[in-house]
Amino acid sequence: MEQDRPEAGAARERQAAMVEELRKAELVCDRLESLQQLVSSNPQGQHTRVLLKDLHLDRALRAVEEYIGALRDSLLYPRGT
Repeated sequence: MEQDRPEAGAARERQAAMVEELRKAELVCDRLESLQQLVSSNPQGQHTRVLLKDLHLDRALRAVEEYIGALRDSLLYPRGT
């Protein structure tokens, strides 16, 4: 039984780290969405809008959303079942 305790503790630490990573990824997602709204609020051709569009926020947002999905899946199904 004592061997299970260190493994369980390590699993809890991994899970806590993943939860923290998920929280940070969700913050990034929120900020990317805010930037996309900012792009839309600026007039066509405005320098700031052009610069923000050149960042390809849509691609970055999709990548972060996929990462969030993978983290959530790993937390919900830790053994890959």
